[in-house]
Amino acid sequence: MLKEERQNKIIDLLESESFLTVSNISTQLEVSEMTIRRDLNQLAQESKLIKVHGGAKKIEPKELSTSEKINCNVSEKKEIGMFMNSLIKDDQVIYIGAGTTIFYALSHITKKNLYIITNSLIAFNYINENTDYKVILTGGEFNSRTEEFIGNIAEKSFKTLNIDIAFAATNGIFDNNVTTSTSLQGGVQNAAFQSSRIKCIVADSSKLNKSDIFTFYKLSNLDFLITDSKITDDDYKKYSSYTTVVKEIQHDTNRYR
Repeated sequence: MLKEERQNKIIDLLESESFLTVSNISTQLEVSEMTIRRDLNQLAQESKLIKVHGGAKKIEPKELSTSEKINCNVSEKKEIGMFMNSLIKDDQVIYIGAGTTIFYALSHITKKNLYIITNSLIAFNYINENTDYKVILTGGEFNSRTEEFIGNIAEKSFKTLNIDIAFAATNGIFDNNVTTSTSLQGGVQNAAFQSSRIKCIVADSSKLNKSDIFTFYKLSNLDFLITDSKITDDDYKKYSSYTTVVKEIQHDTNRYR
């Protein structure tokens, strides 16, 4: 097999798998691991893939802005909101992270006397204009593309807070890795989780088996993965091995207190 043909096949494999080990590529293409490592080095230099320890992952497109994401998978995001609401209790302190998935969930949160902490400007504006909940908007550096506050000031906002349940979004979940586009975005979510008794990640089913550049949390360290009812049986089984997957309204919520 010629080098160009082999490297094109590597790119094709990554399109369907997102991440592959050197050993896996070597087996599928029936060439030595040393050859594959050389190919990965060259493809990484040409910005055709991302070389990581033990293998490679495909380059995901640049993160869309909030306005670009707002009309994507709307029905699934609204469904997730109902599932989130079923986990919340009256009178709780909750964290609402940034992202359009959580933004669409807000209209389905109906519990009474909530105290909401958020680093999302669009979430803050919705809560302030449409509910009587108490709300704290963190400080920090404003990211106009994602309309959220990030950085050291935002992270420090959580040090003295006691949160009952935290909901954070993600750009993709691959195996046990919960990912986002920058360490600054992940840092705020980490800070919120550290101050929270119950930790939840929300992701519509299109984000499963995909990854962004930065892993900010392990799925196995979370209490819930909240997704939509379109999740496949195989993915439900796969991700249930790491945490509790919520794909429908939870009725027996006493055990979550």
